[in-house]
Amino acid sequence: MTSIPIICYSHSSYSDLWEIFFNQINLYFPNNKKYLFTDDDKNKPFDDIQTIFFNDNDSYSTRVTQCLKQIDEKICIFKHEDMILYDSPNITKLDEIIGFIEEYNIDYIKLLKGGHQFDEVLENMPINNLYWIPHTSTNLSFAIQPTIWKVNKLLDIYQNSSPSKLVGNVAVGDFEINASEYVNKSDINGLYWYDNEPKRGMHHYDCNIYPCGNMIYKGKWVYSEYKSELTRLFEEYNIDKNLRGTI
Repeated sequence: MTSIPIICYSHSSYSDLWEIFFNQINLYFPNNKKYLFTDDDKNKPFDDIQTIFFNDNDSYSTRVTQCLKQIDEKICIFKHEDMILYDSPNITKLDEIIGFIEEYNIDYIKLLKGGHQFDEVLENMPINNLYWIPHTSTNLSFAIQPTIWKVNKLLDIYQNSSPSKLVGNVAVGDFEINASEYVNKSDINGLYWYDNEPKRGMHHYDCNIYPCGNMIYKGKWVYSEYKSELTRLFEEYNIDKNLRGTI
């Protein structure tokens, strides 16, 4: 697991989240390389975070494309800054999943279930609780969620999917639709983890091997879904939830 970098896409307008995001990463993954994709890193909390800058005038997909081209590692964990770890990950199981990606023709594994109505099991699957993501228009084959990726495949998707617009500095959700359309026409193969964890909100489930919440929506803390987790983290990091507001 220590050989896998953790990549965070962010923007300076969300730099108030960097301390809690990277502190939680360092708590559970102290020896992993950390990358930050951003326009400006003046509020970067730790010197050991490697910053890769993007042009603020570029589209979201172009920003990520140009940054990913500077990554040398073959496999990574990719997510945005609002997806904050709140509990201990299962390092042994994550190691097993990374080994599975390296050995088999699998390009990515989403670390939580979201947007899938039916759980499809492949024959002779060596790891329980991994489900196939079929190339159908009824599923989001690509989602901006915590995911273990082969870097070259993630780059392929961002290079070839239609650019999405930005509202402020937030990527509009149509990029997930555009990227899913590209994946569905490609030979990119993915799975997702699901161990009968409870559903969190309307669209996704918890993950017991990588307990990570999508804790910001439209710039505000998702307090209605993560009240206990955020209350603890706010106290630990001395965060005033009223500065961003809550939903």
